[in-house]
Amino acid sequence: MTGQELSAFLSRHRITLIVGILVILFAAMGFFGYEKYQRHQTEKAAVLYSELVDTMVQGQTSTARASADTLIHQYAHTPYATMAQFFLARMDMESKQVPAAEKSLKAVIGNPNAPRGMHSLARLNLARLYVDQHQAHKALDILQNPQPAYVTVADEIKGDAYASLNQISQAEKAYQSAMAALPAADPYRTYLQMKIANIGVAP
Repeated sequence: MTGQELSAFLSRHRITLIVGILVILFAAMGFFGYEKYQRHQTEKAAVLYSELVDTMVQGQTSTARASADTLIHQYAHTPYATMAQFFLARMDMESKQVPAAEKSLKAVIGNPNAPRGMHSLARLNLARLYVDQHQAHKALDILQNPQPAYVTVADEIKGDAYASLNQISQAEKAYQSAMAALPAADPYRTYLQMKIANIGVAP
């Protein structure tokens, strides 16, 4: 293409070219602007989460609850919102607000953006809640196929669930399975042995 042909081409298509360049520029500006906004949101959520932890330590539960609610509703796409759900569940469990605690834990389990480990922790906490509420069958249902990292805890809670159902052999089997996953010198084995003794099984 000669210089004259190039000039003619640019002249004929100058509007299309200008529009195309503007689209690319606006797209780039939008991307980097959104990325900056997301980073800013995460930083604000981190500060608020730190305040939540501090107020929890100080026993200021009403302030902590308000911070958790803000994280969940205004910073839902940050990991801090998921952690705030755990704090709410803990506060509700301690204050015997079982339906509210169950709702918070189920929110974590049902959140597709939450890390898989968070899903597992929420399931374990929910199973423990069900055992404490004498709903052992629900606990056993939710403990199916735990992640390998959480098998020991899951087996222990299964043992507690079976014990509450007076299914002694199943409870012992679950406790023994939990013990088998621990190193021989792990002091937690003693705690599990006490649980086995408490259901009437000789060591």
